[in-house]
Amino acid sequence: MIEFSQLYYLITIVDNGFNLTRSSKILHVSQPALSKSISDLEFRQSVKIFNRKKGRIIGLTRIGGKLVKNAREVYSEYEKMMSELQNIASERKGTVKIGIAPVIISTVFCDALVKFIHDNPGIKLKIIEKGAYELQEMLILGKLDIAVLVSPVTFNSIDEHIIYENSVAVWFNKNHRFHKMKGDIPLKEIGKEEIVTLDNSFMVTFQLKKLFVQNNIQPDFFLQTGSWDLILNMCQKTNLIGIIAAPIGGNYVGKNIEHKNIEPFFPWKISLCTLKDIQRNSAINYTKNWFFDYFNMKNSRLHMVESNKHSIFNQAYN
Repeated sequence: MIEFSQLYYLITIVDNGFNLTRSSKILHVSQPALSKSISDLEFRQSVKIFNRKKGRIIGLTRIGGKLVKNAREVYSEYEKMMSELQNIASERKGTVKIGIAPVIISTVFCDALVKFIHDNPGIKLKIIEKGAYELQEMLILGKLDIAVLVSPVTFNSIDEHIIYENSVAVWFNKNHRFHKMKGDIPLKEIGKEEIVTLDNSFMVTFQLKKLFVQNNIQPDFFLQTGSWDLILNMCQKTNLIGIIAAPIGGNYVGKNIEHKNIEPFFPWKISLCTLKDIQRNSAINYTKNWFFDYFNMKNSRLHMVESNKHSIFNQAYN
């Protein structure tokens, strides 16, 4: 059996013109120890690696030439392997600044953050919670490495990848007239009500107001706030209606409240965002890819569950 160190010794001797004195200094071993290692290799393998003259190495035998060639290939693969290991180690160390809108972090990102922090102790996440517009500006100014935003973003220099999809819904209590309406609630009917929604720093509000303008509707905004739980509390206790993303209700414990989708359908898409065409360190790239893969796998599992439900339903009624 040939030891890896012996292969490295062979390469070093050849690269230093078969000068054992120089080679031993480079290898940090004594010259007698180096000579013994080579002699042992030849003896154990029953081959002659070096040609010698008066006890001095002067070149390689044919077998020795093949062995050194193979040794270089092995050592090259070893260096490649070590380089990849170092890259993997380095990409899991560092600080990553990630901006997430408060509504998103509490409804979509909570579990993902817990798992990431648990699985990647070498990466420190610095989380900034702001509205969509402020997070976009911080990303463009280099104050953030990654931003998690409601799609679509408003700056062309931002690269976005959708990781989650749901809908924006209208919320109301069970005494409201919307409770008796079947199906989705038309936008024109929403425009007749007093509305509570998020403030103008949220992308959903920008999209909502744009939707009203496109449909020539002048809504009555009773209150705009940065507090989604305040919106739902007011809808539960008054005849006001609220407009926020449907998943937010999963965090709310109120009983006398429900929601329906809006007609036309109002999507709520969440994107993982970075700046286009810039060099990022390995920790940032790793973090971005980790979250993208996490949600991709999660969405695939959900899709599989839904497909199985439909399959079971179809089998039961066929």
